[in-house]
Amino acid sequence: MYLYFNYSESGSQRWYVKVSRKGRRIGISEEYGTSAFDAAYEAGVAALGGLMRMRRVKDMVKPDQPERRYLDVDVSQRGQVRHYVQLRNKLPKIRIKAEYGTPEFNSEVDAAIAAQIALYGNEGDYINAQKQRNEARPALPETPAKPGTLRWYWNGYKRSEHWLGDLSVGHEGLADSTRLQRTGLIESLLPENGEKPFAVLTRKVIKAEMKARTPSQAGNLLSAVRGMIRWMIDEKHLDEDDDPTIGLKSGKAKASRETGGFVPWTEDDMARYRAKWPLGTEARLMFDILHYTFLRLGDAHRFGPPHLRQIVRKMAVQIATEKSQGNMTVTVPVHPEFAVSLRAARAANIIGAQVFTGKLVRGRVLPMNKKAWAAKFKKYAVLAGVNEPKKSCHGVRKARAEVAAYADCTESQMMAMFGWTDPKMPAHYIAQANREKLGISGMEKIVTFDQSQSLDDWLAVPRANSTRTPRRNGVVTFPGNTQKKA
Repeated sequence: MYLYFNYSESGSQRWYVKVSRKGRRIGISEEYGTSAFDAAYEAGVAALGGLMRMRRVKDMVKPDQPERRYLDVDVSQRGQVRHYVQLRNKLPKIRIKAEYGTPEFNSEVDAAIAAQIALYGNEGDYINAQKQRNEARPALPETPAKPGTLRWYWNGYKRSEHWLGDLSVGHEGLADSTRLQRTGLIESLLPENGEKPFAVLTRKVIKAEMKARTPSQAGNLLSAVRGMIRWMIDEKHLDEDDDPTIGLKSGKAKASRETGGFVPWTEDDMARYRAKWPLGTEARLMFDILHYTFLRLGDAHRFGPPHLRQIVRKMAVQIATEKSQGNMTVTVPVHPEFAVSLRAARAANIIGAQVFTGKLVRGRVLPMNKKAWAAKFKKYAVLAGVNEPKKSCHGVRKARAEVAAYADCTESQMMAMFGWTDPKMPAHYIAQANREKLGISGMEKIVTFDQSQSLDDWLAVPRANSTRTPRRNGVVTFPGNTQKKA
């Protein structure tokens, strides 16, 4: 790709090598198309410090991805095989120039991964860097499932009202995210057990599968299996007494209580984010939507101008929540600082007609699915230095719930603002705020009491003419601490 030609004054064609626009060039006198010409070309590129590039080859097979985490490979348009390190999608890539498989290559990969984790990573990335990529899941058979097998029941469950929903028979169905999660969980069991009778899914087998997972994943697997079994019981495929999940429990709830779930953002986190992303940027608008509307991810990603309405002469956010499947509407007045952020975003022309934030396609802002929206926000947060584990968009909502509790909002007010139906949620935040308030007010009383006691009365030296009997020491003893003699 460093080969050029021009014509002399006499009209003869001249070939030369040049690796940079303003650098020197080396002429090639050998005949074009011969092996000597190719050798001269390669020698010229090497002399000028260039890197030999492969020419584009049709139907080139893409090399297999390396087994090591964060190390990827691709082929350029010119057919050049390139290895690079990338911590996560849309983060910067670090090119590995050493030859693949050599000790120098491995050392360069180690240094690149460490540099990426230092900038954009978290504690879990150091552990993942030592792991290999997961093996691809075997493809399921395309032939019709044999009746009575686990795969046959699974296919029937996915076509049922329990899965798709039918309000005429009292089934709301599953959300898309739940369907996606349960599909991955159940289909992980099918390669080994899918063609066997359902009876193979015993309590012992399910318990073993749960032990092989984290407490959270085990709880999700148990819920997925129980969902299918409920359908089987309703359709008379299984008796209630034969339910293999009876008596099984997961540690998901306990693990969630111990870890605390998603981590709330701190004031320092928010300050770093605002410093990195000023008003009028997409990143700032995404944060302000979460911060000032208190919406969940499922509502924030689809929030747009149609959800701003004038109520009692005030602009308010009004949206039917996804979690309630549209049965509950949240109404919150527009925060004055959120109004400033919306005006700045509109002035920067980054607001869409249907959604405020989304995917930019040909100058139009189009809706994104909530998983992609969350990934984009996480990328902006990492770039701003907020890269702790479990600190995502839901952490902003939790932080605002804490603020509402500290602001003495009632349970009813918090349920209306945050779209909760269970009073246990606001009660949790209010109880936590009250404990801290009581601790602070109690310490203030102790400090006031300590400052009101003058040590001069106890440590003063008696005058010469005084008849007062001095104390032997300056220790204050309360009556309740004095032991009576028998």
